[in-house]
Amino acid sequence: MQKLRLIAAGDIWLKAANDQYPFEEVRHILREKDLLFGNLETTLSETGERAEKHHVIFTSPDAAWYLVEAGFDVMSVANNHSGDRGAEGFKNTLNALESRGILGIGGSATESRQEPVIVERNGISVGFAGYTIGKLALSQDVSVNRLVEEDIFKDIATLAGRCDHIAISLHWGAEMAYYPSPQQIDLAHRLIDAGATLILGHHPHTMQAIERYHGGLIAYSLGMLQFEPRWPHNLSREAVILSVDLQNDGVVGECGVTPLIVDDNFVPHVAEGVTGENIRNFLAEISREVTEGRITEARWFEEIAPVYMKMNLESYRYRIRHNGPLPLLEMGVWFFTPFCLKCFAGLIRRSLRPGSAPQRRTPGSGAGN
Repeated sequence: MQKLRLIAAGDIWLKAANDQYPFEEVRHILREKDLLFGNLETTLSETGERAEKHHVIFTSPDAAWYLVEAGFDVMSVANNHSGDRGAEGFKNTLNALESRGILGIGGSATESRQEPVIVERNGISVGFAGYTIGKLALSQDVSVNRLVEEDIFKDIATLAGRCDHIAISLHWGAEMAYYPSPQQIDLAHRLIDAGATLILGHHPHTMQAIERYHGGLIAYSLGMLQFEPRWPHNLSREAVILSVDLQNDGVVGECGVTPLIVDDNFVPHVAEGVTGENIRNFLAEISREVTEGRITEARWFEEIAPVYMKMNLESYRYRIRHNGPLPLLEMGVWFFTPFCLKCFAGLIRRSLRPGSAPQRRTPGSGAGN
């Protein structure tokens, strides 16, 4: 029976220090694919209106050649940096990918939401669709697929019967959290039950659980494939490359996981020896927490609250300095949103029970909880 190997990786910036080729140390892993997927966490444009936000990410359209050389076939463009250079920059991004034979999913250079697409390799077809959380300040002549449950289930229904497998790309979750929220877990399960085979998650800049569920496979977050690890908040340097073998009737065997470490030049390396084993063990540990149903809402807020509050306060300070008092009023409203109040409660519980929430880890350290 024929088989298709799909390899999936996380966030990609396409900038490396000293003009290095960003995938030099992992290209041999990426090239073992029939289909290669990643999340393009940058805008491929040096023109277009710069977004009014703290962290704006963009690079030259010519950097798309790095993706070609690495062998990427499908890139998600549905993420919180898609609009960092406005509608013009987003169109340039789509053009940079399309002109080099790379399929961009999750966005369209028209007012209409992008429909799912189907790719075939080795006689096996995979339908792809991509979505992102958050609001993007883009004009009406382009669109980025928002993470709206109704739309995702509709797209899965559209793909049903037209392809062998359905892969859903989700830019979601809380940044720098090691666990998905209970709501994410519930949604991922329902998407598999509705007919999806794969859930490919990204955005937190940390690796998260990998879960087999009802014949499907859920990677809640793949972490960073190639990113600046010190930007903007000393991100986790650890990530994984996921390898999945597909046949017409389902996922074959266990998925493959290649542990990575991102160096100071923003270049990923395969983590060898004790470091690689520690990453694998930590991934297995956080995956068990999810599969055994131990991630409660209270525990999740205890974990995310410190970083979430810090990042948002820094963002508001930046906007207040540059845009005047209006963001100050917005910040006052934000303090009293239900999500923010739950974060405050999580901070209190965390302070009363030191060590109860997962601790940030350094490369090569043992798994901690």
